[in-house]
Amino acid sequence: MKTLVILLLILTSIFATAQDNVTIKFIRPSKVQGSAAKIRIIIKNAEYIIKNGSEISVNVPHDYSQSLPIEAKASGGKTNYTLRPKPGEKYVFEVGFEFTGIYLKHLEGVELAVDEVVKKTEGEEGEAKFRVDRDGKAIGFTIEKVDQSEAIRQEWLARGGRIKYESVQFTGTYFGMDIKDYNTRVDGYGGGASYAQNWIKLKIPEYKTGASSWSSFNYGWGFDMLLYRYKLNVNIDPSSNMDMSAVTLSYPISANLGWTLGIGKFIDEGNWKGVAITFKYKPSLMLNIASTTSEITMSAPINTTITEYNSDATADMNLGGFGIDFVFSNFTATMHKLAPKPKTKFSLFVLPPVGNSPLFISFSIGTSWYSR
Repeated sequence: MKTLVILLLILTSIFATAQDNVTIKFIRPSKVQGSAAKIRIIIKNAEYIIKNGSEISVNVPHDYSQSLPIEAKASGGKTNYTLRPKPGEKYVFEVGFEFTGIYLKHLEGVELAVDEVVKKTEGEEGEAKFRVDRDGKAIGFTIEKVDQSEAIRQEWLARGGRIKYESVQFTGTYFGMDIKDYNTRVDGYGGGASYAQNWIKLKIPEYKTGASSWSSFNYGWGFDMLLYRYKLNVNIDPSSNMDMSAVTLSYPISANLGWTLGIGKFIDEGNWKGVAITFKYKPSLMLNIASTTSEITMSAPINTTITEYNSDATADMNLGGFGIDFVFSNFTATMHKLAPKPKTKFSLFVLPPVGNSPLFISFSIGTSWYSR
């Protein structure tokens, strides 16, 4: 058990490389000068638009051991600011036009001093969850890393339009145990892969007093490939023995259609609250292939082996899958559910064979990302 714990801690230190986010708020005062022009703020190739008399907040994935360039452009002019963020700090900038052109002014948030450096450490770079159950038997951990395409999602949340979300995941499991009462051994293993893509079109709400609404439409598809095998050895009696194995292969394929309508009002310029009604439809096709092999060996009265083989293939189509959800929340929380943060995630769970418990091992690694 101690060796296993040490191994998991080593793996944790290898995989924990996720970045943290920098929160930056931009304020553009209402001014006559340049009021018709839109200012584009560019951070890590992501672009954010801010209009006269408005403000926006962004969360940017960032490595704190490096500086963060910020660029503001409008009407042929531009200005730059190199931010040296500190972990845990929030920053506020004012942007707008003055007589000499566009300006970008740092208002709030403490930066790193010239001689200060943030070193990469496990705690700052990644989020790792390590747990042992109450009896000290099961051990597992999960490590997550935010993908760089989070900047694309943040831009989309601020401007709307269409965005593409994709995900890939691989899983594997193994279990094995001895059933002493029946003098039997059972072993099983398997795994699978899955892929999904979804396009989301968002029309964000515009600030106004009174009731307002927004909508989001998504469509996509996904498929899985799952392969599992188990084998069983049974001593029927002193002169007979049976070996049995089974293999199953499944291909679930599904489509995904959804439409969300938000109805509510703005509490202030940056805070919309109301109810989000989601209509969803997920038809699916399930393909299954299963095969079983049984081999019975008898030593008396003569040596004899009997082998049986069975296979079956089925296809099931489900055209149902309708659903309606009602969520009372704010705009940000609702969109986090419709468009989750892109992450790379690794999980490992081990249950040692203690007492009547089987040896059980499972792992999964998956990643998701956004693109235009």
